[in-house]
Amino acid sequence: MRVVAVSATLPNIAEIATFLGANEAYVFDQTYRPVPLAVHAIGVGFVGDSSQSQYRFWSGMDREVPQIIHRFSKSRPTIVFCHTKADTEKLADLLATAHGIAVRGNSNAGVAGQTKLLKLQRVLFAGIAYHHAGLEAGDRRIVERAFSDGNIRVLCATSTLAMGVNLPAHLVVIKGTKAWRGGGNGYQDLDQATILQMIGRAGRPGFDTSGTAVIMTDNKSKGYFVNLATSGLRPAKSRLMTKLDDIINAEISQRVVESREAAFNWIKSTLLFIQLRSNPDAFNLEAGSNTSVETYFRKVCEESINRLHSIGTLLKDDKSCLLPSAASHIMSQHLVTYSAMEIIVNLPFDASQHQMLKAICNMEGLRRPVRRSEKKLLNEMHKMVKYKLEGPASKARVKESEQKAFVLLQASIGRIHINEFSLRQEMCGMVDFASRMLSATEEFSASGSQNGGVLVQSFKLRRALATSLWCGRDGILGQFKSLGTETLVGLRFNGINTFEDVVASNEHMIEKAAKRLPPFGSNLKAAVAKVVKSRLRLFCQLDSVSGSITPSHLICKVNRQPAVDSERLERHDVDTKSSASQSVLTYALIVHTDRPGGCLLFERNISAPAIFVVECPPGFSVASIHLLASMVGLDGAFLLFDSHVTIPPRLLTKSFSSIRQKRTTQP
Repeated sequence: MRVVAVSATLPNIAEIATFLGANEAYVFDQTYRPVPLAVHAIGVGFVGDSSQSQYRFWSGMDREVPQIIHRFSKSRPTIVFCHTKADTEKLADLLATAHGIAVRGNSNAGVAGQTKLLKLQRVLFAGIAYHHAGLEAGDRRIVERAFSDGNIRVLCATSTLAMGVNLPAHLVVIKGTKAWRGGGNGYQDLDQATILQMIGRAGRPGFDTSGTAVIMTDNKSKGYFVNLATSGLRPAKSRLMTKLDDIINAEISQRVVESREAAFNWIKSTLLFIQLRSNPDAFNLEAGSNTSVETYFRKVCEESINRLHSIGTLLKDDKSCLLPSAASHIMSQHLVTYSAMEIIVNLPFDASQHQMLKAICNMEGLRRPVRRSEKKLLNEMHKMVKYKLEGPASKARVKESEQKAFVLLQASIGRIHINEFSLRQEMCGMVDFASRMLSATEEFSASGSQNGGVLVQSFKLRRALATSLWCGRDGILGQFKSLGTETLVGLRFNGINTFEDVVASNEHMIEKAAKRLPPFGSNLKAAVAKVVKSRLRLFCQLDSVSGSITPSHLICKVNRQPAVDSERLERHDVDTKSSASQSVLTYALIVHTDRPGGCLLFERNISAPAIFVVECPPGFSVASIHLLASMVGLDGAFLLFDSHVTIPPRLLTKSFSSIRQKRTTQP
C-alpha cells in the first residue's frame, strides 16, 4: 500500500516524514501558488493593558475598515473576518451607510426579499451582508449564493466561513488579531492556523488572477504578523502530553500495551519522542543525551500509569503486567477523558439527580464561554429550571461555564424555547455530550463501582435528556414527536394528559381538544394503544429456606400490564406480525441496597415477561427495585425494608414482613 500525506500548513515536514517512515518529502513554497497573494499587516494604534482599554481598541477598529476596503479592494468582492457574531452585524450596518462602499440595485432588492430577517434585509439592499453560525441555514445559503453571484460587495463573517465555504473574494480583511475568550481568559491571540485559513480565502483559483489580504492589528504586534505572513506557521508540535493518560488507557484497554515496559516502547514510536530527541531543550533536557530523553519518558509513563491506577482503571499493576478493569474499557469505549472519569469514579454512592447533574456540568467537554450577550437570557432561563444555582435566589447569576451548562441542560429537559440559534446549537451539543457521559456512568455503576443509586439516577437523567421530560405524569404525551407545543397545550387544557386519558377519549374529543383534523385522533389512539399494550408490570416475591423466617431470595416477576380499556384498545389494535407493531417500549430492571457497591441486579432491554431471582444480601436495611421504562411515566418501583429495622409509618412503603404474609404484591 502507498500513502501520500499532504499538508498546506506544516513547516517541519522532515520530522513528520521521520514519524511516518516516509522515504521522500517535498516542499512547495509560495511560488507554486496558482494565484499570487499579497499580504499586508497594518498597525492601527496602541492598545492598553486594562480590559477596558483592550475592549475599546479591538471593538473600535470598525471605523478603519471602510478606508482599507477603498485602498485594497479595487471594487472587487471583499470578506471582512470578525471574531463575534455581534461584530459581523454591527460592521455590516456601518458599511451599509459608509460612503462609496454600498452598492444598490434591483438585484439586491430581489436578494433581500428572500429572507424574513429584517436586519439582514436592510444590509442586503446595500449590497452588504453578514454570515455567522447564529443565522438559520436557509439565510446562510442565501448570503453565500448572493456573494458567489456578485450581488454582495462586502461580506462580514466569523472565522467559521474560512473553514468550510469556498467563496470568491479578491480582498480579505482580518479585523483584529485578538478575541474575547470569556471572563477567565480575557482577550487572547487568534490561532495561527486560523489566521492562515482566513488569508487563504483571498484570490481563489478560477475566480481571480491575484489576491490581497490585510491583517489589522496593534502597532506592537505588527512585526509578528508580518513575519507570519512571510514565513508561515511555527513548526507543528505533538500534543500527546495533553492527552497522554487517555491514550495510554486506550492502548491498555485494547491490550496493545500490557506492561510498563511495553508502554515505554509504545511511546518511543510517537512524534513526541522524535521531536524531544531532536530538540531536548524544549523539555529542559541535556542536548544530545539519549539517556536523559529515555529517562524522562520512563518517568512520564510511570506517572501516567500511576494516575490511571489511582482511579481504578487497572485490576493488576506490576512490572510484568497491566490488566485493564471495567473502568478502563468504559473510559476507552465511551471516549471519556481522564478528568471526566475521575469525576465519575468519585460520585457518592447515594448521589442525587441534582448532584449528578452538577458533576456532569463540571466536565471539560461542557465548557463554553459565557458571552456578554447571553447573560440576560441565561439568567431568565435560570428562573424557570428545576434545580437552582447555589446561594440566595435573588443573587444567583450565570457567570461560569459550568453554570451555563447547568442551565442549558435543564432548559433542554424543560423544553424552554431559546430564540438565539447559536445558543440552541450549544445546548444540543451539550445534550449529546452529557448523554454520552451518563451512558458511561451507567456502565461503570453496573460493572465497576456497583453503586445502584448512581445507576438509577444516571438512567433517569439520561432518559430526561432524551425525552425532554423530567419524571412525572404531566406532559408525557410530548414524547410523541408528531405532537407540537400548541397541540399539547390544547390536549392538556381539555384534561388529556396521560396515556390513559387518550384511551378513555374518543377520536372526536381528541381532535376537538387539539384543534386538529381527522385522522389525528385515530392515529394518536393507535400510537398510545401500541405503548399501553407493550407496558410491563413489576411483581415482587420473597422466598425463604424451609424452616427459616429470613428471606434468602427476592423473585422479581415482570408481566404484561392489563389493558386499561380492552374494548377501546381493540379498535386500534395493530398487526402483531408486522415490524411496525413491535414493542416500542424497553425496560431496565435495577435491584440495589442502600449500601456502597449494593447493586444486586441490572438487566436492560426487557420487552417481554420474565422472572429474575436475586439472592438477598446479609446485613442491609433497605432494598430498592426499579423497573424503568424507556419512556417517562411508565416506571414501577418497590422499596423493601429489613424486618429488623424500625421504619417510621410514613416511610413504610413495603416491608419484608408484609411481603411474607401476602407473598405477592404489586405497585
